[in-house]
Parts: sequence; C-alpha cells; structure tokens
Amino acid sequence: MGIIKKFFKRHRALIYFAALIPFFVSCYGYYITGKFSFWEFVYAAIAVYFVNPVSEDVNAFILFGEITSVIVTASIILSVLKYAYAKIEHFFIRLRKDSTVVYTDNDLGYALASSLKHGYATKNDSRPEKVKNHIVMFEDDAKNITFYSQNETRLKDQKVYMMMSELDSTLLKATDTSEADLHFFNTNELLARDYWKKYNLYDHKRDSFKIAIIGENDVAEAIFKYGYLNNLYTLEQSFEYHIWGLTGAKATFIGNLPTENNDKIIIHKESPFESCDSFRNIDRVIYCHENNSIDMIQMILYVNPTAEIHCYFKEETSYEDIYDSDKIITFGALDDLLTEESVKNESLYLQGKLFNYDYSLRYSERTAPSDYKNEMENEWKKLSGFKKSSSIARADHYWIEMKLKEDGILSDEDEDALKIEHIRWSRFHFINHWSYAEKRDNERRRHNLLVPYEQLARSEKEKDGIYDALIKKDIERLI
Repeated sequence: MGIIKKFFKRHRALIYFAALIPFFVSCYGYYITGKFSFWEFVYAAIAVYFVNPVSEDVNAFILFGEITSVIVTASIILSVLKYAYAKIEHFFIRLRKDSTVVYTDNDLGYALASSLKHGYATKNDSRPEKVKNHIVMFEDDAKNITFYSQNETRLKDQKVYMMMSELDSTLLKATDTSEADLHFFNTNELLARDYWKKYNLYDHKRDSFKIAIIGENDVAEAIFKYGYLNNLYTLEQSFEYHIWGLTGAKATFIGNLPTENNDKIIIHKESPFESCDSFRNIDRVIYCHENNSIDMIQMILYVNPTAEIHCYFKEETSYEDIYDSDKIITFGALDDLLTEESVKNESLYLQGKLFNYDYSLRYSERTAPSDYKNEMENEWKKLSGFKKSSSIARADHYWIEMKLKEDGILSDEDEDALKIEHIRWSRFHFINHWSYAEKRDNERRRHNLLVPYEQLARSEKEKDGIYDALIKKDIERLI
C-alpha cells in the first residue's frame, strides 16, 4: 500500500485520469445500447457519479461504471472532509503560543512536521502562515532564501529556522535590518553535533585515542569538523584523527589544519580496504557510508576486535545482535535526529546570544542591566553569519568546561580553562579558513590573535573567560 501511495504521489496526473475511467466506460456502455444520442449518453455517464442512473438499462460496462464511480465520488467526499478537517485543525493549532509551520517540498520536511507538538507542514512558498515559529526547509537553498526575503516584513518578531543544505551560513552578511529572529540549520551539522554529544570522548580526556573517519561525503566532513571543534578536554590529551576518503583540495586543507595541542590529523590516500593493517591500533572507527557497512565491520573485526565501530544509517538499523561484539553501534537515524527540539535548540541559540552579549559588555566596560534581553537581541542581529556561528560554537563546547569544573579537574581560577577555550576559538577560525597575520583583516580572514595562548597579552587572555556575573549565571543555568 505504501508503494502505491508513493507512486501516485509522484504521478498525480494518473489520479485524475483514473477518476475519469468510470465516465468513459459508462459512455461506451450507454452507447452500445443504441438508445441514446451523443449528449444523452454523456449526461448519463456523468450522472453515475451522483449515484443517479438515468436509465434502467444495464450491461457490464454500465455496471462497472456505476460501481467505480461510487468509489471515485466517495474518495472526493473523503478528500473534501479531510481538507476541511485539516483547515479546522490548523486554525486551532495557530492559536497555540508554540505553533509552528514547516514550509517544505520534501520528505524530510514532512517527517519533521509529524514530530511537531503543535504544527503542520505546507507546500505554500508565497506567504507565511499566521504562526509564531516558521521552519523553512525547501529542497533548494535559493528557494528558502527567496521565501524569507519576500516575506521578511510579514515575519516581524517571529522565529524563523532556515535549512541550508549547500550554502555555508558563516559566509552570510549581518541581518541587523531583519525583522525576524533568524536561525540557520544544516541536517549534517545537526547529526554531527548530536553524535559527539552522545559519543563524546570525555572518559578518554587524558588518553592517547585514535579515531578513524571513513567517507568522502558531507556526513564525514561534518563528523570531523565537530570532532575537531568540540573534542577538547584537557591540555594533556592526544587524539589522532585518521581520515580516509578525502582527496584534492579538501584533503590538503584538512590535513594541514593546526591543532594547537598534541592532537594530530592524518590523511590516508589509499582506500581503507587496501590499508587494513592501519586499523590494528585504531580505538574508534566511524564509517560514514550506508553502503558496504558489513564488509567494513567484518574487516575491522578481523584486524581489531576491540575497536569501537560506529556506522552511519539514515534509518534505524542494528548490528549489535548479529556480531560477537558489544562495541558496534549505528547513528544518524533521521527520525531521531530531525525533531522540533533539535532544529529549534532554543537553549543553544540563547547561550550563543549570551556569549556574544557578554563580549559586547566587556568591550564597552559595562555590566548587564536586569532587563538586558532586548539589548542582547539587538547585538545579535548586528552579527554576520560567521560571528553568530562562532558564538554558537562557544556555547556548543561550554558543557565540557562545566563538566570539568564539576568533576574538580578545573576551577574558575584555573588558567587551563582559558587555554582550552583559546585553542577551541583558534580551531573554529582555522576550519573556517582563517590564518594568522600580524595585522587583523576580516575581509581576507586574517587574525593577529591566532597564536599560542602564551603569546597573548593579559587583556586578550581574559577575553577567553566570561566577563559579566549575571550573564555567566544565565549561561550556566542553560547547561
């Protein structure tokens, strides 16, 4: 049944053609009786849709038309009722404070809409619905941007979450003229962020730990990126990232990224199956393809039975009950990943805004007033996509700093926390194609502070901490 639905969804014209079959068959049935003129048998064929035959004559064709026309008529009535019910339901949903609409033309959007507590999906790409939250996720990035640009004034004081599949949001200009509260999300980045939260390396923070990432797709790049940014725990750690699948300029760029600590990045040019001996000392293998997973799992189990093996799948898949290993897991199921909570992620966005506002307070040498939220929002709207992403990346890592302090490994007076934050900040710039220069040049992505922590002036070192006590309290409350 599901296959049939998908088929007719892709070929809607066939639905209309099928609805006309009873009419043509009935026309022929009445015609062969020889009792009707052209317009009379056309009228009689139309009448069967209303369960109102105009003649007692019956043959196999007329009978077929009468039976199938009832099915067509019933389907139309049910469709009308379903449409009316949806409109009524949408009306009441729009009355909710957390009402949300997903504007979409793809299965991902409809899957997300089905997880909304108070929301629904629509294909409407011209005008926004009358709700407070808008998730714009058409297949084409340009279509998403066009929808927002054409409706910016209508979206005043409302939250807009825009999916970006290809466009890098760090390259976007500031939106200080924007009337809406605009956020961007990327499904691969959501996946990677979620992955490193669930399978973080906190327990290996003092270890030498080797990670293999296999794949030349966007998933593999996102997994590496967020590992590079967030797997910072102590100054003693020594993580090695072994990467298979990257070629050309990407391989050169990632292979030459500075780590600013004892971590290493090693690019392998040969295929993983050609260099199976390289996996003998790997602690975790992250396989980012959906194909050949079994071959990869078995190869790893042959050469390194104790390795953790993590395989990417868009749908729920389990190998744990098949193989004699308790270290095989699958990740990336979209039903679990693409949820209202993960897309909106209000606490992460708010933390990012708080970090940026704290930075602005430090520069202006002020403390936060009790009613600082409007001022915080205005400061956020002034930021470019890069600076917004930088503040969110700071928020994304902050739980680690808090955990280290809770476990007594760091304290507020410990300078190691500032050193770790400077490394994280530097890595964010490096992976976004910034490099060191004696004089800062934002247009050319050059920064004079991309140096080891020890070379910073005391005033610059202090910027890696949190300046305002009230803002710090509010940030920590969100962890």
